[in-house]
Amino acid sequence: MASYHLSVKVGAKGKAAAHAEYIEREGEYKLKNKEKLEAVEHGNMPEWAQDNPNLFWQCADEFERKNGSTYREIEIALPRELTPQQRKELVQTFVEQELGEKHAYTWAIHTPKASIEGGEQPHAHIMYSERLQDGIERSPDQFFKRYNSKNPERGGCQKSNTAKTAEQRKTELVELRERFADLQNAYLEEYGHADRVDHRSLADQGIERIPEKHLGWKGSQNQEFKGLVLEYREATQTFQTHIDYLPKHLASLDQEQQREKPKPLTNEQKQEIVNQKIEEAKETTAEYKALFEKYRTQYIENTTKSELKEYQKQGADIRTKIEELDKNKPMFFGKKDWEEKRENLVREYREIHHLHDHTKTEKKTQRLYDQRFGREAVIKHIEKNHPELNQKYAKSQEFLKALEQLRQQQKQQERAQQKEKPKDKGFDMER
Repeated sequence: MASYHLSVKVGAKGKAAAHAEYIEREGEYKLKNKEKLEAVEHGNMPEWAQDNPNLFWQCADEFERKNGSTYREIEIALPRELTPQQRKELVQTFVEQELGEKHAYTWAIHTPKASIEGGEQPHAHIMYSERLQDGIERSPDQFFKRYNSKNPERGGCQKSNTAKTAEQRKTELVELRERFADLQNAYLEEYGHADRVDHRSLADQGIERIPEKHLGWKGSQNQEFKGLVLEYREATQTFQTHIDYLPKHLASLDQEQQREKPKPLTNEQKQEIVNQKIEEAKETTAEYKALFEKYRTQYIENTTKSELKEYQKQGADIRTKIEELDKNKPMFFGKKDWEEKRENLVREYREIHHLHDHTKTEKKTQRLYDQRFGREAVIKHIEKNHPELNQKYAKSQEFLKALEQLRQQQKQQERAQQKEKPKDKGFDMER
C-alpha cells in the first residue's frame, strides 16, 4: 500500500560532504547486508564541479559562511508499487519540477528491506544548494560568498530562502507536500495502481482515527512524539530554532512517558526502531569522522609549519656564521683550518635545507596517509571541545558493534542448523 512522507531538513556548515557520501553510500558508507542503493544522480553543478560533484559539497563546507547552511534536504517516501525505473523517473520529474536548472543537487534512492516482513522501504534523499546560479562563472571560493545585488559578478550566488518568515516557509512546505502527493498519484494512476496518497493529516481529511506515526529514537514508547517533531519541522525550517525547540518537547514527552504505561510494541515497530537507530548511528559516525579529518589535517599543518620554522631558524644561524667566517678569511696562516670550518658549515646548511624540503613535501604527504599520526591528539581535542558529539559517537560505535556481533551469532546459528539437517542420500537406479 502506498504511503506518504515528505520532510525537509537543513544542513549546517561542515556536514555537506559527509552527508553526500552517506546518501551515495560512498567512502565509509558503501552498502552492506541487504540494503540496496537503487539510483544516484547529480545535476546543475557549476563547471568546476562537473567531473567531481562531491567537490561541490566539499567547497560548500569550506567556503560557506560560518553560520550559514550548506544544503537543504528533501526526504520522500516512494511507492513500493512502482518498479525501480519508475521510481527513478518519479524522482527525476520531482527534482526537475522543484529545483529547475539553477540549484546544484545530488539525490539517491535507498531501498532497504524490513527483516520482519521483508517488504521494500524505498525512499529518496534529495540534497540541494540554496544558491541560485545566474550564469556568471565564479570560482569555488567566490561561489559561496555573500550576494552582491549591485554588482553580482563581484559577490557569490544569491540564496533562494533568505528574508522569509516562519509563516511563509510553512505555507511553502504545505504547497510542496501537496505537489509531491499530486505527482505521486499521477504516477500510480499512469502505471495502473489503484492506491492513492494524501499529504493532509487524517483530521483534515475528516477521518476519525488515530494516525499511524513513524517511530523515532525517542518515540518508541510514545506514538505522538514523531508527529510533534514533524509538525514542528513543517512550521519552522531554520536550523537554530530547530535546535532550541526540541529539548523542551523532549523533556515534556519524557514526563508523559513516565506517567503512561507503555503499550507492547509489535515486531514491525521494533524493527522500525532498530532501523532508525542504525540510520542515526551512521549519521553520527559521518559527522564525527568529518570533524576528525578536519582537525587531523589542521594538526598536520601546524606540526609541519612548526618544524619548517625551526629548520629555517637553524639555516639562518648557519648562514650568519658563514658570513662572519667570510669576513675574516685569512690570507696565509690558518687558511686550511678556515676552509675546513667553512666546508663543515656549508655541509651542515645543506643537510638542514634537505630536511626542510623533505618535511615540506614527502614527510607532510606521509603524515596525511598515515592514519595513526596525530590520532591521539585529535581524539583528545574532540573529547575536550565537542563532548556531546564525542559521547554520541561512542554510543553509536557500541551500538553498531553489538549489532554486528548479533549478526555474526545469527549467521553461526544458521550454519549450525544447516549442518544438523539430514542430507538427502537419493536412490540408485538399476541399469
